[in-house]
Amino acid sequence: MEKKIICAIAGKNIEELGNGKSETYYKNVNIKFSIMEKVSELIADGVTDFLCNAEYGFNLWAAEIILTLRDIRIQQGLSAVRLHIVQPYEEQASEWSDDIHERYYAVHEKSDSVLMLYTQFCDDCYEKCDRFIIDKCDILFTDDENAFAAQYAEIHDKPLYLFKELERI
Repeated sequence: MEKKIICAIAGKNIEELGNGKSETYYKNVNIKFSIMEKVSELIADGVTDFLCNAEYGFNLWAAEIILTLRDIRIQQGLSAVRLHIVQPYEEQASEWSDDIHERYYAVHEKSDSVLMLYTQFCDDCYEKCDRFIIDKCDILFTDDENAFAAQYAEIHDKPLYLFKELERI
């Protein structure tokens, strides 16, 4: 039986990335390529499950990439990786544009499980979500070593796999 290795993903939302909201902006495209490279490395290193809140930005992009890699692995007859969405609160995507909203729910539909922590927004629901996924993981993949998630992981002796953006393509 395969040993389960769980990786939590915690990254910046689209506004915190500071590259504007256009996903076609070269820095955002580079981030996506870098995420694909790093997630591929994590899978090659034995990660079997990913936990993510699918917030628009780093986390949603990572979730979409994990699902794409999962489908490729299945087509190749390899063991599938699993994606588990941990939604901080019910209306997380309510103020996003229709196309982002649709992508968010498409990720939910294709993921292996979805867990909603709270029905309503609360001031610390994102931190509680980060705590939840980090408590369940073996490793944290993050784009910010100074963020709450990274600090919480370090306190709890969870290794950090720090995202580094590839050079400009």
